[in-house]
Amino acid sequence: MAPVEAPTSVAIAGGGPVGMALAIDLAQRGVASVVFESRAEADRFSARTNMTNVRSMEHFRRWGIADALRENDPVSPRIQRDVAFVTRLNGHLIQHFPRAYEWSERLAIASEVAEWAPNEAIEKTLRARAAELPLIDVRFGHEVESFEQDDDGVTVHVTGTDGPRAFRSDYLVAADGSRSRLRSRILNVRMEGKPNLARSFLWHLRAPGLAEHWKASPMVSMTLFYNEDRHCDSLVPQSGEDQWAYFCSPVPDHIDGDDWEACRDMLFRAVGVEFEVEPLEGGTFITHSMQAPRYDFGRVLLAGDAAHLVSPMGGFGMNIGIGDAADLGWKLAALVQGWGGPLLLASYSIERGEAARFILDGCERNQAVGASELVRDGIEDPGPPGDAVRAQVAEDIQVQKARQFKRMGGQLGYRYSSSPIIVRDDLEQPAADFEDYVPSAAPGNRAPHHWLKDGSSLYDHIGQGFTLLVLDAIETEPLRRATAARGVPLDVVTPGEPDRAALYDLYLAPATLVRSDHHVAWRGHALPEDVDRLLDVVTGSSAWPATVTR
Repeated sequence: MAPVEAPTSVAIAGGGPVGMALAIDLAQRGVASVVFESRAEADRFSARTNMTNVRSMEHFRRWGIADALRENDPVSPRIQRDVAFVTRLNGHLIQHFPRAYEWSERLAIASEVAEWAPNEAIEKTLRARAAELPLIDVRFGHEVESFEQDDDGVTVHVTGTDGPRAFRSDYLVAADGSRSRLRSRILNVRMEGKPNLARSFLWHLRAPGLAEHWKASPMVSMTLFYNEDRHCDSLVPQSGEDQWAYFCSPVPDHIDGDDWEACRDMLFRAVGVEFEVEPLEGGTFITHSMQAPRYDFGRVLLAGDAAHLVSPMGGFGMNIGIGDAADLGWKLAALVQGWGGPLLLASYSIERGEAARFILDGCERNQAVGASELVRDGIEDPGPPGDAVRAQVAEDIQVQKARQFKRMGGQLGYRYSSSPIIVRDDLEQPAADFEDYVPSAAPGNRAPHHWLKDGSSLYDHIGQGFTLLVLDAIETEPLRRATAARGVPLDVVTPGEPDRAALYDLYLAPATLVRSDHHVAWRGHALPEDVDRLLDVVTGSSAWPATVTR
């Protein structure tokens, strides 16, 4: 019988970005975890991830690693963080979106800006932060094979370099990727949605001289090829100026995405010349738009790609998983620390399922329109006739593809409108929109951001539990006493003028209760007479009527 290790609060299957992010979130709340990652620590893993979007960077800021990710970016500073549509790399520029993936100046609506850096940098950053936190035990070269759960916890069976072992934990989170064995074989969960959106390929390659052939546009973060081949392919830098990712979705019917020579010939055509290139790894994968019907199964939870699969057209894959970690971290901590109620884990499924559906739908629309649909005959012709065609295609790209790169609504505008642990009110809120973001402090939404006059972000003042944002004279002592009696972490933030007036315009109420993941739990003109009832709801101990008139 395998030896049983000392128990821990949370076991995490999968040490990719989502698993590591969850462990960091828990550790910063004082909760111990053990992370099992099947790869050896030195193993190279070239994921499709390149974008840590604005919302994820806000969480990275909370975890103290936003600046570290920027410092770890291995891509040459000569490569502009833009998107360019070209006929071929040595051909014609069709459309250009400057600073599509990064901004040098801060945004009024967010505490962070996006960072375009490949998975190598993301994992390096998260691993380094995890190594700083003694409550995180990372076991590389270990894989979770199975588990059993009971009323008191989960027994996790692991194989690794030291043989089979068993671990006991209060909860188990399966963050073991799109082909999650724990989801499919142990929990027997079937994904729902739209399978087989496209057959795609991704090849990581080394090509030291490729930069010399960049003629149609500046070197940029993403180059999409729109030419008469209509191949829907693109090129993304990965390290310095010599490593690249070549991506295609959907793959042309006559191309085998696992055949490097066939893909290489496509790349040569896209660039416009042949050049020295070495494949590092790559091949075919299938693009799906699916998610599990729920993410909570007793004491076992799904997160990241184990819970949902999204089209890469929009750069949301890892970022949805980072959102999972931010939502799940505080809820698991509340349960472990004794102030959370039984609805918290169900609320995780409801909240993150709603967010995933919103994002999956937007990315499906992105996937539906590409070079196959937008390229027009004559797009590569020289002179005024070709210029006219390219101008028309550029206009079509602006109308039909810009949302893929300017999609702030998808990043900041998802909401938890069906959650049982928020207290909805009767004020109208703007309709959710995948492209455009309109701030709203309606319960369930991400709390509107504001830069304070002292230069700090409002989010810098949000605590590890709940934060009461006070914008007028209200009595806060009843809530302070009630949270202290229940062990619920509470911070009270009362900004000074003129911040208070600006915030009132955003929040439309003198008091707002904000969760540590920045989502609004309640707002009102005065605290409810029964503050314990309010705390019952927001901590997951009981439900509230559907709407409360303020």
